[in-house]
Amino acid sequence: MSAVSLAHISHAFATSDDPKVGIAILDHGPGSRSRPGAVEQLMWEVSKRTSIHVREAPRYIKPTDEALFENPFVVWIGTGGCPPFTPKERASLSRFLRGGGTLLISDASVPGEDEFDASVRREMAAIWSDREWLVLGNDHTAYRTFYLLRSPKGRIGRTQHLEGLMFDDRSPVLYERNDLFGAFGREKFRGWSMPVFPGGDRQRETAFRLGINLVMYATCLNYKRDQVHTTEILRRRNWRIQQPRPIR
Repeated sequence: MSAVSLAHISHAFATSDDPKVGIAILDHGPGSRSRPGAVEQLMWEVSKRTSIHVREAPRYIKPTDEALFENPFVVWIGTGGCPPFTPKERASLSRFLRGGGTLLISDASVPGEDEFDASVRREMAAIWSDREWLVLGNDHTAYRTFYLLRSPKGRIGRTQHLEGLMFDDRSPVLYERNDLFGAFGREKFRGWSMPVFPGGDRQRETAFRLGINLVMYATCLNYKRDQVHTTEILRRRNWRIQQPRPIR
């Protein structure tokens, strides 16, 4: 990608008419609208716990919408197999991601159903044929932008790691399979929309912390990666730091 194209994308992110931080939902395949109220609840927590000025309501966008380049944080939620992106859609997503955008992919399907997972791996291989898909270690910046975490939590506990890839010392694509947004939805004037298991309320709180970290990561990228105190904090917690490893 040319320097002119990168500059154009960065300028679009920086000069959006809306100065608030929000989340855009990629409107592709089943599942994109399967977690109503989840983004609003997460962004309310972000505004309550941090100094970020938020836009609570999500925006639903197609891969080729110009609005894609006005939203640095895009989430693709899936519950089943998705049709392939068109060549034009793949080119648009590649331009967005290589220019500084962040895509969080969230598998909201039930355990044992892997159709969405297969779609994700197919599309990421097509868009990022020049990059190795990785299991991300627990020293990844996404685990420490605001809260110090060890592993991803969501509505369920299917995996203990994030996946993704590295590009210019950042991860433009992050993939979680624990139905993160399923932990966030609330019924109007009532309780939570979906139960969280096996860890209940504690697991839900950890999921919110991960969500907040991811918003911070998409907004600030690796601003904390080179802070000296992080390694010392991990050492004192006696965590075993896992390095990213390729998926075979």
